[in-house]
Order: sequence, then structure tokens, then C-alpha cells
Amino acid sequence: MYQLSIIIPIYNGEAYLERLLKSIGVIPPSVELILVDNGSTDGSVKIIQAYRAAHPHTKVVFEKQNGVASARNAGLALAKGKYIWFIDADDAVRSDALLRILQIVTTIDFDLFIFNYQPLEQGAPLPQTNAQINVNSQKVGLPEILHEMLGSSRDVVGGFPHNKVFARDLIGSDIFPDCSFAEDLAFFVPILLRSKHIYRLHEVLYYYYQNNDSTVHQVDTKKLTDYAEVVDQIERQLRQSGLASNRDINEYVLRRRLSIFFQNLAGPKDPEIKKQIRQRMRQYSFKQLVAYRKDKKLMVKIMLYKLRILEVLPFLLKYVY
Repeated sequence: MYQLSIIIPIYNGEAYLERLLKSIGVIPPSVELILVDNGSTDGSVKIIQAYRAAHPHTKVVFEKQNGVASARNAGLALAKGKYIWFIDADDAVRSDALLRILQIVTTIDFDLFIFNYQPLEQGAPLPQTNAQINVNSQKVGLPEILHEMLGSSRDVVGGFPHNKVFARDLIGSDIFPDCSFAEDLAFFVPILLRSKHIYRLHEVLYYYYQNNDSTVHQVDTKKLTDYAEVVDQIERQLRQSGLASNRDINEYVLRRRLSIFFQNLAGPKDPEIKKQIRQRMRQYSFKQLVAYRKDKKLMVKIMLYKLRILEVLPFLLKYVY
């Protein structure tokens, strides 16, 4: 068994893949690297084949284009590591990220390890960092992580897997669901809610490149419908767990429902999505909404929604998103 399995789904990542692989650096024998090509039509396959030729222990899977969830699940089915780390092909990691993670993996018994990530504009150079190998992660309780995740506008924990290392036993038989949007969130939250030993490192180890051409940013009715269903599901799970405050849950789902509502106005303009979001938003009283007045950006979005200004003046949407 390996100490760590790194799973990288790849779809048309020719422009970014070499940057990512270079940032990861040398792969020690205790680490298993799994590259899953999801039907790329560019030069990604050549890069993968060249990398495997230079690193024969790399595992490679070629499959038809079935989406990132399918690619991650294919990698997960092959993984033999005690711990799992999912990385996206168009991102990068800090130069010493693997060393930092391995040191924690070999010195701490955890089922979930969370570190910080830094958003970067696509094309921006990797930040210069000085390698560090000191263990300074802290064990935290699940309510504390839920508060950090749900009650923060900065979303430093996030519902995605790339800034987290999971114990394979914690994941169990779970897989990424087959939905067109927010599959990360649907996968992560149930796993988070059953975590017992969580360690938190307030240090950036991952660089998330914001790529406006990626499928994530190509919003349509199916994606927004799936996103809305995932938000409904997550809300039920969080409330049933009794581990997070109602205020934090309300804020978390409120932000996401407003996002869905405005994205629908800017894109597909589907009347069913609009109707569904308005039904869900009825649960918030005016008193609950004004409780977020200290967050000026959120309050602006709430007022734009309540007063239906963007439905009358849709050109203002560009100032919201």
C-alpha cells in the first residue's frame, strides 16, 4: 500500500498539464500518481505518454469523455494509497506541497486534512515560495470546520477536493455523483460530516487557476438545475447533522441560491429555476436577511434580489458577477 495516491483527471489540459506536473516535482516511491485522461482531443495524451515513459510507475487510464466525476471515480477505483489527494490538471501546487503533505501523513493519524488554496488568474506565474517542512497543522473539531466553511464569504475551506487529503477508509465506497455541476460539493459534505480526526493547516499549498474557458464556467439549465438540487441536498444533510448553527447553514445556502438565481438571469433564463429558487428563498424572513448587513456585498445581492432590480435592468448583472 502507498502512503498517498494523487488522482489527476485530465481533459484537454495540453496548455496546463506540464506546469502542474512540474510543480508537483519528484514523486517518491511511497506516492502513487494516477493520471486519468477523459477523452482529450488535444495534445494531452502525448504529454501523459511522455511523462509515463520518464516515470514508469505512473498509472494511466484512458477513457471516453464522461466528465470529471467519472475520471475521478476511475482513479479512485485504482488507488492503493492510505490517503487520497485529488488535483485538477489546470491548477498547480506549491513547490514543497508534496513534502508538507507527506510529513503530515507520516506523523499524524487523521482522516481529513485541509489546507489553504490561492486563486490565481489563468496565465499568472506561480508565486515564489520558500520551502518549509515544519509540521504546524492543528487538530480541529467538526463544528469548528463547519463554521469556517459555512459562515465565511471567503470560502477558504471550500466544497471541492483539491485542498484536502482524505483517508481512503473515510471515503469508503463513496464516489463522485453523476451530475453536471457541484459534484464536488455533493461528494465532500457527507464525508466531512462523518470525519472524526480533522487537521487544519492555514497555509497555501494549492494554486487554483480560474479558467473562464473551462466547462465549470459554461453555465446552462442542466448545470444550474443540478447545482440547485445539490444545494437542497446539502442543506438537508447539514440540518439533520445538528453540527452547524442555523445561521451558518442559512448563510451558506443563501449565497449559493442567490448565485444560481443571478447566473440563471444572466444565462439560460429558465423559468423553472427562477421559480424553484424563489420558493426556497421564502424560508428566510426579512429579519434573517438583514442580519447579514455587516457583509455589504451580500446585502447588495439580497436587495437586488428582493427588489427584482436585475430582472428589470439585466445589464447590471455584470456588476454582480
